[in-house]
Amino acid sequence: MRKSMTAGIFGGFVFALIAGAVMVPVQETMKLGFIDSQAVIGAYPPTQDAQATFATENTVWERQAAVLEAEFNRLNQDLERQSLAMTPERRAQLGAEVQQKYGEYQAYIDEIWGQTGQAYERNQELMAPIIEKVNTLIEQVGEDEGYDYIFDAASGGLVYAAPAFDLTPHIIDLMGTGTDEPDLPQAP
Repeated sequence: MRKSMTAGIFGGFVFALIAGAVMVPVQETMKLGFIDSQAVIGAYPPTQDAQATFATENTVWERQAAVLEAEFNRLNQDLERQSLAMTPERRAQLGAEVQQKYGEYQAYIDEIWGQTGQAYERNQELMAPIIEKVNTLIEQVGEDEGYDYIFDAASGGLVYAAPAFDLTPHIIDLMGTGTDEPDLPQAP
């Protein structure tokens, strides 16, 4: 038991020495940095202006949505309250109106707050110059101060890499023209 513990400790020590030897040159030759993009964007005064503009416009959209929802709710309550006293034809007519109002409400919600709705587009429009400025400054700092890589702590992504580290052209060259590739299986 004692020999295996000694061997394990010795092996761990050798691994640490080798790992340290490998890490030292990387630390000496590579300059890494990181930013917190949320903090950078949040600290920039035009961001607050953009957010205030967006909030104002969003309030207008919310009011319109509330009007549409209230119309739908009123019709739906009328249908529920008067359903027993209505003729089947009137019940069907009012039911169709309720469905139409609900459809209008849902269409409005989707138009404004859907994945590519007006709110999304407006937010992108307001934030685009700010994000462009941040990206330009990151690239400038990377180049001027000799950073090889800059990461974003907020997103966990790479936001700058020195062009010398771009392996894309090399991989494209290695891929070749594709003429020497084996035939791909045909679909049945």
